[in-house]
Amino acid sequence: MDGLNEPNEPRKMIAPEDWETFLHDFAARNKNRRARFDVFRHSGAVETEAREEHLADIVFANENNKKSVEIIRVDGNDDNAEKTRDIITNVRGIAVQYETDGSENALEITDDQDTLISLRLESKLDGNS
Repeated sequence: MDGLNEPNEPRKMIAPEDWETFLHDFAARNKNRRARFDVFRHSGAVETEAREEHLADIVFANENNKKSVEIIRVDGNDDNAEKTRDIITNVRGIAVQYETDGSENALEITDDQDTLISLRLESKLDGNS
């Protein structure tokens, strides 16, 4: 990735043996926070999700040594909304970005194609994501 797409906020890489516990705890700490995806492709292309949904849960799976992360969100403005389930396969790395106040700002997941999938959370400082 080129330097233009690299995040500037403080970040911490999560050790692979800690992924399942970290994601479970991250989901519990950040449940119901508004969140949306930014995707940074190896080619330099960037995709930003236009709509936010509220974080419901994150599920880690490791089947046959293939690691995946399922991020479950729901539209908090619609009591009858179906959950949105996004699955990231062939996970190679997980990191967390922190806001200046120390709160979690984004969950970063890298796949085997060097795509960085960033789940950006609503800021606890200003209410924006």
